[in-house]
Amino acid sequence: MIGKEEFRRTQEQRVAVYSLIARLFEKPLNQDEIDLLAVGLEGAECMNAEMQHGLGVMGHYLRKRNSGTREVLNRDYTSAFYGIQDIDGRYALPYESAFEKPNQLIMGEGRRKVFNIYKKQALRLRDAIDVPEDHLSYMCEFMSVMAERSVNAFESGVTEEVKESLLLQRAFLTAHVLSWYDEFSKLAEQLVEERFYRGALEFSGAFFKLDKDVIKSQLVDLGAAHEKFDLAWWEAPRATDERHAYRPALEKSLCIRKKGGLCDKCTEACPMHIDPVLDRSGATRIECTKCGKCVEACPAGALSID
Repeated sequence: MIGKEEFRRTQEQRVAVYSLIARLFEKPLNQDEIDLLAVGLEGAECMNAEMQHGLGVMGHYLRKRNSGTREVLNRDYTSAFYGIQDIDGRYALPYESAFEKPNQLIMGEGRRKVFNIYKKQALRLRDAIDVPEDHLSYMCEFMSVMAERSVNAFESGVTEEVKESLLLQRAFLTAHVLSWYDEFSKLAEQLVEERFYRGALEFSGAFFKLDKDVIKSQLVDLGAAHEKFDLAWWEAPRATDERHAYRPALEKSLCIRKKGGLCDKCTEACPMHIDPVLDRSGATRIECTKCGKCVEACPAGALSID
C-alpha cells in the first residue's frame, strides 16, 4: 500500500505539471510569465527522456530571450492555436471537438461530455471564460483539481473516494485528452515557427502518456486497477429522476460566498470534502453523513442539517 507522503508528493508533481501545461496553452504568455518560466526551467529534471527533451527545447529558447520574445511568442501562439494559419485546411485548434470530425467544428460532442463531467464534480469555468469547456487548458486544470482532491481523500482515509477519483482521471485522460492530442500536436508542430511551442507540445504529449501509467500504478496499489468504471454516466447529463445525495440546507441570504465574499470554512470542515455551497445536487455522488461539522464551522450560520 502506497504511503501518504509518497502519494501526496506524486499528486503535487502531477498538479504542478498539469497547471504548467494548462497555462502554456490557455493564451499567449505575458512578460512576467516568460521570465519566471525561464528561471524555473533552469536545471529542471523530468521523469523521462521525451519530457526532458521538450523541456530542454523550451528552456534553451528562453535563455536567449530578449525584449521582442513576448511579441514573437504571442504571434506564434495566435497564428497556430487561434486558427489563423492552416495546413491543407486543417487547424491546430486546442479543442477535443475540433478533432472529432473532418470539418473541425467546435462545441461538439466532446464539449458536451466534459461539461457534464465538470458539472458532476461541482466545477465550472471562471465567469470571464467564454470558450468551450473541451479546451486543452481547461481539461488540464480539471486533472489538476482532481489530483488535489485525491490527496485530501487519501489523507482522510476515504479509500473508495480515492479509487473513484483516480478511475475517473484515468478514463478522462484516455477518452478526452489522449484520444486527439497526437493529431493536434503533429498539426501544431507544422504551424508554429518558434521552437518554444514545439518543445511545449513534445513535453505535454509525453507527460500525458506517462501520467496514464502513473495513475494505473496507483490504482494497482489500491487494488482497483481492473475495477469497472462507468465513464458514460459521468459524460451524460443527470437524469431528472436520478437520486440526489443529501446536502445541508443553505440560506443563501446569509452565505458569505453567495453574497460575493471569500469563505470556504464549510468545505474545510467537511470530513467528506463536500462543498455544500457549490455541490448542491450531490453531483459528486458523495453522500453527506450529517455530522454537522460544516454547520459548526459556518461563521454566518447559513447551513443547517434537517
